[in-house]
Amino acid sequence: MKIAIAQLNPTIGDLQGNALAIQVAAEQAVGQDACLLLTPELSLCGYPPRDLLLDPSFIAAVQDSLTQLAASLPAQLHVLVGAVQPHPQAATEGGKPLFNSMVHLYGGQGQHSFHKRLLPTYDVFDEDRYFAPGSDLNLLTLGEYKVGVTVCEDLWNNADFWGKSIYAVDPVAELAQAQVDLIVNLSASPFCVGKQELREAMLHHHAQQYDCPLIYVNQVGGNDDLIFDGRSLAVNRQGELVGRAAAFSPDLLCLTYDAEQADLQPTQIAPACTEANQEIWLALVLGVQDYARKCGFCQAVLGLSGGD
Repeated sequence: MKIAIAQLNPTIGDLQGNALAIQVAAEQAVGQDACLLLTPELSLCGYPPRDLLLDPSFIAAVQDSLTQLAASLPAQLHVLVGAVQPHPQAATEGGKPLFNSMVHLYGGQGQHSFHKRLLPTYDVFDEDRYFAPGSDLNLLTLGEYKVGVTVCEDLWNNADFWGKSIYAVDPVAELAQAQVDLIVNLSASPFCVGKQELREAMLHHHAQQYDCPLIYVNQVGGNDDLIFDGRSLAVNRQGELVGRAAAFSPDLLCLTYDAEQADLQPTQIAPACTEANQEIWLALVLGVQDYARKCGFCQAVLGLSGGD
């Protein structure tokens, strides 16, 4: 089974442009014989959409864009697209009216939605303001394969790795107990210095603890005050790095899951880019570039001061 990672740079609110980027990635994935395409968290609307989520017309537009995208994607390709989804029981049962979801598109239509289970409210995150947590075990069945689906924070609650649990449930542990063949994590994880080393150490630990390969997909690009560094990656059952996408740049990475070995096979590994000054420089360049481009600026005024 071939799996493609689309490391995308979405613009928040640009549903048409983001859908086009997913469409292009899907066509490239089919060209590499992939049967499954993974995209980042909220890849259709961009992350974080913040108070756009309070506008009912925006939520309706997301649903319309999903329908149109499903109809335009290659029919033979399974695609997981990040999108907000309505919470139908919110009006009667209480709770937030939306889910942060990965929607399975296949055969011209939406097949199923997998809802993010752990909603961070620390640091730059405020997801409990907008979303209800999912409660179901997220399993994607593709023929003989069982793929466990997690969304960003769902990966970050391993008590053995952190020495404590923030949440009452651990979605990764539950998927491992369900004996999935592979766990995927679709993220929009902001950059900070040294974070990639932490991500890779965490995936290494998860894979070894549960004897299960993992694929981590991350958004890239600058969105206002946040910068996303990409560097999507994959580890095999032993926790060894078998694939890494580019740093601070969109990329498409294709992986192969070998059924006989029940494991991911090695593929392209982009340079690590973990030297602090290099990381900071690349982040600053990307952040300024995307701020100007996504806001539609064509000119800039540079003010310099010599002192007094």
